[in-house]
Amino acid sequence: MKRLALLLAAMGIVSVGVMAEAPKLEVVSVGQNIEIENENGAQAFDNVWLFNDVNLKYGDWSFGLQAGKNWSVDFDGQSTHSKDSRLQLDVWKKVNDNLKLGYRFRGQDNYDRHYARWDYSNGMFYTAGDVWYEATNRKEGGEPDWMKAEVFPVGLKYDNFKLAYYLQYYFVLGDIKEGEKEYEYEHQLRAYWDFYKNEKLTLSTEARLALFSDNEYKGKEPNYRHIDDFGRLRVYLKANYKLTESLDIYGSYAYGWREYKYENNDVRENYHGKGAENYQDIIVGWKYTF
Repeated sequence: MKRLALLLAAMGIVSVGVMAEAPKLEVVSVGQNIEIENENGAQAFDNVWLFNDVNLKYGDWSFGLQAGKNWSVDFDGQSTHSKDSRLQLDVWKKVNDNLKLGYRFRGQDNYDRHYARWDYSNGMFYTAGDVWYEATNRKEGGEPDWMKAEVFPVGLKYDNFKLAYYLQYYFVLGDIKEGEKEYEYEHQLRAYWDFYKNEKLTLSTEARLALFSDNEYKGKEPNYRHIDDFGRLRVYLKANYKLTESLDIYGSYAYGWREYKYENNDVRENYHGKGAENYQDIIVGWKYTF
């Protein structure tokens, strides 16, 4: 094929410039990270993920492949057991200098998701979001499918600071029973700041403030709880360090404060880990860029 291309170029049928610009599939980066989510007071790490990532590009297309495994670690029982697994594929297409459109498939033991995605920025303004269909795989308990959306309708960025409005909206598809959840929503304000950077080290922070949220049920409402107005604040501290030109190590720590509102005579004592109102998230990983 290479000899044919050179012959065509020599004959003037295909220019050397066109040959040189022909896209090819390239590996951009590989990496791994461990994520641990935990509620204060819990005697277990109930959500421990190990993720393996490969990122590729082909011209204006970019691709991401992720495989993950999830465990629960019980300190009281001194046991560890597998809970879940994940296979994820991301595809992005650069439409122009401002707009990217994407698709994501995420498959786990309990569900399959198909996402439509966008990322648009122009000067100080940006918007981004994911809207997906969630097909529930376990039907024994009659769990329905869902449509879900997590979007940034509008955001502002200036230098190394960003501020965005965030909307989360989930609604059920199909028939549900009396008293089952029909939809839920949450509105947030999010802020991002890269507050320190040199040749090796980058430090950044992120804050998420819940403004208001609620659930809606079919027919008569059961007793339930939801995040109270201005009742959730999560703050992240993130670090990235370049060991070499190609190899980065990174980590983040998040702490979240949560206040719930209890509806229809619901009480805090109804919930497992009722004293664990607060939340922590830890991520440690590495990334090698080619």
